[in-house]
This record gives sequence, C-alpha cells and structure tokens, in this order.
Amino acid sequence: MATREANWDTPLDTGGEVFELLGNARKAWIYTYVRHHPSTTIQDIVATLDLPQRTVYEYADDLAAAGFIEQSNDGRPAEYTAHEIDIQLVEGDAKRRITPELVEAIARRTRDDDIDTYIDRYGLDGLAVALEYTREYVEGSITHQILAREQDISPLEAGVILDALRPVVED
Repeated sequence: MATREANWDTPLDTGGEVFELLGNARKAWIYTYVRHHPSTTIQDIVATLDLPQRTVYEYADDLAAAGFIEQSNDGRPAEYTAHEIDIQLVEGDAKRRITPELVEAIARRTRDDDIDTYIDRYGLDGLAVALEYTREYVEGSITHQILAREQDISPLEAGVILDALRPVVED
C-alpha cells in the first residue's frame, strides 16, 4: 500500500542537483526526453520540446555535470543518453523515492494544468505520494476514493490527479 501518512511539510526540494532537477520542469522535460529517446541530439530536443537551443545546451550541461545524462559519443552532433535515477529520501517517518517517473511527472506540469495545480497545492512531496498511489491505481489495487480518504483530499481531486499521472506510470 502507498504511504498512508503524507507529510506535506517534507520537502523534496531541499538541496543538491537532483533537487534542482525536481524544481525545474523544463530541465525535467529534457531529462525525460533523453531517457525515452536514447542517443538523441540537442537539435532533436530543441525541435521536439520547442525550447530555445541555448537553454537546451545549458540544461544538458547541467544534467551531464550532475550525472543524470551523458554525451555518448565524440562525434558531431553529440548524442546523449540518460542514467536511471533512484534515490530514496528519508525524513523522520516519511520516505520518498526520486525516480525517473517522478521527474517525468514534474516535467508534465508545464503541459498539464492538473499536475501543476496539484504541485502548487501539495508540493513535490504530495506529488510523490500521489505517484505511489497511481502505481497501485493502475494495478487495480486501489480506487480514487482510497487516495482521497487516506490523503484527506476530495474524491474529485484524487480522481483528477490519478488520471493525470496514469500515463507516467503506464509508459
């Protein structure tokens, strides 16, 4: 069962490169794109994500320096591949995993108002908890009413966030 006691005060954005990645939805999109498209180029990212080339180069450099992606060849154009992220953050009794799926959920906030609103209301920690529930929801072991009851949110809001996060879990 997903974490029952969400501690909305447990910040996932407390420091370090991974936390910077979590706080920057555009950087999270670049990581997610590279993860889903191994051996991609900066030009592919610029064209697909419709981001300025300078920004993509800067963010790719940041992601590479943090060890999240790497340039996989010496040729031109340079190709990038992503490393898997799986970090567990423990603060008191609350445990959260930072995974590629969480990074993708954060990236989707730029294109999904439901995820953006949820993060604004409950923070990254709340999103991490909702993502845990979404895995179980997709497996069929919980309903949106369970998420609503256990996290003390409205059933409508629970259903909306589970549906918004479903593609992250199913991909």
